[in-house]
Amino acid sequence: MSTQVREPNDMYWGYNLPLQYWPGDDDGQGRIVNYMPRKEACASMDLDGLLEEQTHEEFFNTAADKLENLAKLMRRAAKDPNFLVYYHDADPEKENP
Repeated sequence: MSTQVREPNDMYWGYNLPLQYWPGDDDGQGRIVNYMPRKEACASMDLDGLLEEQTHEEFFNTAADKLENLAKLMRRAAKDPNFLVYYHDADPEKENP
């Protein structure tokens, strides 16, 4: 039995990284430019369709955490030209496989 704590909306965060956001009009529905590393593609998506069990605030705080982790990975790659940066949720302290 696993004791691992599941992150809200973990399926989304394992496969996606939001890069840009446009607030919606009066209806409140915003749009995200979403990067999908495993597909090496971007797509524009409705934010409301991505939130699942996360609030608007939780979604954007998680996005900031993922982007900060990506920045750590990029800084690691700056020091080590053989360091692979592919998944934004990778541990920046671990060696590449």
